[in-house]
Amino acid sequence: MTALVLKGVGKAMAGRPVLRDISLTATAGELLVLVGPSGSGKSTLLRAIAGLADLDRGEIWLGDRRLDGLAPKDRDIAMVFQSYALYPHLSVADNIAFGLRRRRLPGWRRWDWFSAASRQERRGIGQRVREVADLLQLAPLLQRKPGQLSGGQQQRVALGRAIAATPNCFCGMSPFPIWMPNCARKPAASWCGCNGRWG
Repeated sequence: MTALVLKGVGKAMAGRPVLRDISLTATAGELLVLVGPSGSGKSTLLRAIAGLADLDRGEIWLGDRRLDGLAPKDRDIAMVFQSYALYPHLSVADNIAFGLRRRRLPGWRRWDWFSAASRQERRGIGQRVREVADLLQLAPLLQRKPGQLSGGQQQRVALGRAIAATPNCFCGMSPFPIWMPNCARKPAASWCGCNGRWG
């Protein structure tokens, strides 16, 4: 993982300031939590870090790379959305593997599907999916679709998709709902555990 630095970040919506001169540093491996009332700009800030919302001013750095201005796919940041954003037609395994495939990491070469290199890459993705599933206790559910899962299980799948890609930065929009304190303990422990385990 790499340090995340925000310098004078600002954004207005409909003429109203939402983010005002936000500067912060999250060092490598640090877990940073944003707390505030509804409408205070927490989600807007996370969306700006991930590249899903443009800034009016300021800079976002991840290590020695300036991120503002880069497309979301080029930022090496994983997001866990409050709504989980799972693909209903894909299995748990395919939802977890989705980011790996889209980033064209091992296993996503459609044009040489039957080559030895492609088979080896697909095995790498399968292995990574199994590691993440074991960590999040999803292994028995890998062939199920999201509609066949409880809310807590869907939450762990969304977290697994973020973990699988081993990005330089994780951003989570309420990944552990406060209205489910007992259910949130396992995903929160997994989030913190993977932070120590994978960087």
